[in-house]
Amino acid sequence: MDHFEFILIITSVIFALAVAQILSGISRIAQSKSTIRPFLPHSIWVINLFVFIFLIWWVSWEFRDIQWTFPRYAYMLMAPTFLYFACSLLVPQQFEGTEVSMEDHFFQIQRPLFVSFFFTTLVVMVDGNLLADEPLWHSGRLGNLAMLGLAIWGYVSTNKTAHKVIAIMILLVFVALIAVRFWNPR
Repeated sequence: MDHFEFILIITSVIFALAVAQILSGISRIAQSKSTIRPFLPHSIWVINLFVFIFLIWWVSWEFRDIQWTFPRYAYMLMAPTFLYFACSLLVPQQFEGTEVSMEDHFFQIQRPLFVSFFFTTLVVMVDGNLLADEPLWHSGRLGNLAMLGLAIWGYVSTNKTAHKVIAIMILLVFVALIAVRFWNPR
């Protein structure tokens, strides 16, 4: 086993725990005796974080040939850690009362969610520069910059419509990045 495989194991475990947070949260919602009032931005964020986890995990393979050091290893753990935190916030751990509003929950966790998303995006945006020989600027940066701007907007806004737009736009950025990067051969 080389250094990369060793590092990929721990990042994969953290990503798996993040996915488990999402899936167990959805399961708790499905099993809850409370009436759950859904909120579209919250539902889209479940999808967004799920997609983000698998994108970062998949792209991690591109770092297999670099010379690994402890600082690079520590940096590689940042994105999965931030994403795990975001996923753990997304669905309430317990449902209290006969009616649970996912909108109320979303706005309670809004700021830490968007801070975590912002820092995950920032880490992913510069990982190729810090860990490999990726150029400072390329077309993929446009999507990263859009997500950083949307994260800032999400952090400051309390408008329901704005959060619908933010969640949908981030999902569209992910779809565009997937289409350009993985279905359009280089």
